[in-house]
Amino acid sequence: MVKLSVLLTTLCLQLAYSRRLIDDIDNDVNVLQNGNLGTYEYKSSDYVKITQPPLPVVQKEVGAHVELHCEAMGSPPPTIQWYKGPMRVTENESFEDNNEITDHTPGIAKVASRLVINYVLPRHQGNYFCVAAAGSEVVRKMTELVVPNAIGREMNFTQLVFRKIVGAHHHPRVTFWAPAYMDVMRSDVILPCKSVGNPKPVLTWFRPNGKEVTNDDKFEVMQDGELSIRSISWDDMGVYTCIVMNSVGKDSVETFLYPMQESK
Repeated sequence: MVKLSVLLTTLCLQLAYSRRLIDDIDNDVNVLQNGNLGTYEYKSSDYVKITQPPLPVVQKEVGAHVELHCEAMGSPPPTIQWYKGPMRVTENESFEDNNEITDHTPGIAKVASRLVINYVLPRHQGNYFCVAAAGSEVVRKMTELVVPNAIGREMNFTQLVFRKIVGAHHHPRVTFWAPAYMDVMRSDVILPCKSVGNPKPVLTWFRPNGKEVTNDDKFEVMQDGELSIRSISWDDMGVYTCIVMNSVGKDSVETFLYPMQESK
């Protein structure tokens, strides 16, 4: 009786995750066929939408810690890059460009990104853009970082080293991940988990059953932290947890993977 109760609770949580993901998708991406949550009909056009833009204005004093946050939904699964003016300041690899996956279908994913600035300087003041791209589609949202006490507070490299700002230890933070990912069964998928921190964080993935992921024919934790899962099936559905840790602390994010049956 207890096992049945646990099973029903797990199933309800999984359905809640999948319905929440579907609620974020516009009508031009059809993931419901005849009311069946478990089927997926592909559309030929690329699709991307920023579902949670960064705050329009962020104000931080010199020396403060700041994180700019942005989320996007798209098909194929989108990538988020951050720009300061015209200059790109992140290196988040496109799902499509990853050569480790050779049999990949255009699934749907919600992705999230943080731009982390551990010590705000006057030079950080300006306009930042969250740029989300999925296939040929690109959208962007702007945020302005205001540093009100910036005048006369800039430091050169020697001063940054002398004050131990350069090389300082920082908590690890996951900077790019996918809170939810949907793709058809038998597809190969990649779940991202990029991080920053000093010392460099050690990364570990855990499966929905709580067991640590080890590399085999099914799973592979790649060099940059991404989790490759080959030929997904209904048994692979659930919440995958990425944990990053260093001597200062740890951070973790979750990805809900939902295998879909392709409609005929």
